[in-house]
Amino acid sequence: MSVTQKEIKTLARLSRLEFSDGEIEKFAPEFEEIIDFANTINAQVEGDTGSIREVVARTVKWEDLREDVVKESLPNEKITSNVQAENGYFPVRRVVK
Repeated sequence: MSVTQKEIKTLARLSRLEFSDGEIEKFAPEFEEIIDFANTINAQVEGDTGSIREVVARTVKWEDLREDVVKESLPNEKITSNVQAENGYFPVRRVVK
């Protein structure tokens, strides 16, 4: 299997990586080795799949589900007693801009 420069550029873009044209030429044979190795592993692991039974999705009937029951929880003061709470909530640093 031959990996093209276009495929490497697409993978780099999807991975948010930037490579020069020289680096892409260098990576092409390395990608081919990785793909060949993965194919070797897949062939060993999969082997003959004819003897594997089909697994079907299991569905649960509504009658088998438990009913939701509201239970009393701990008081807010006790929950926030070990932290510096702000207006009864846990302060969390913003991680997304």
